Order: sequence, then C-alpha cells, then structure tokens
Amino acid sequence: MAESVRETSELYDVTNREEVGKYTMSVAVMLTGVEAHRIRRFEQAGLLKPIRSEARQRRYSDPEIDLIKNIATLDDEGINLQGVKAILAIRRGERE
Repeated sequence: MAESVRETSELYDVTNREEVGKYTMSVAVMLTGVEAHRIRRFEQAGLLKPIRSEARQRRYSDPEIDLIKNIATLDDEGINLQGVKAILAIRRGERE
C-alpha cells in the first residue's frame, strides 16, 4: 500500500500551474467546505502532503483541493482513513 498520495521526495513541476501549492488552509477550507481540523487529520493519516512555505504554512494545489473533497466524501460515507487510503491507491492503479 502506498505511504501517501504524494511521495516526500517528489519534485513539483512549477511549469504545471495546477501542481503549485497556492491555497492556504483557510482558502482550502472555503473551497472544499471541509473543516481545517479534518484536513489536518487527513494529512496526519498520510492522505495528503501539502508543500510548506518558508514560514511552514501549508499550501494546497488544485489537485489537492479535489483530493480533499474526495477524501471528505469517503469519510462522510463512514469509510475509515485506512480504507480511504486503500480506495485512493486502487483509483491510482497501485492496487487491485
């Protein structure tokens, strides 16, 4: 099973604007409708790994905003975070 959605060593392609972490936590909350404490819980579970600014502030990219929405939907349906991790791995083709 994959450790996280994005490996820590993965480099971000700044030419692909979607991958640039541009949303702070407060903006991510507004865009997703998911409370900050839940987003932090998703991160603690290894489901997302936002980049950090020099001031250590989380910065979320467009794909991460979509991922937060998907994770929250599964979480709302009663799937625990380990189950969510497995479902995401299957969707990425990492598991059958």
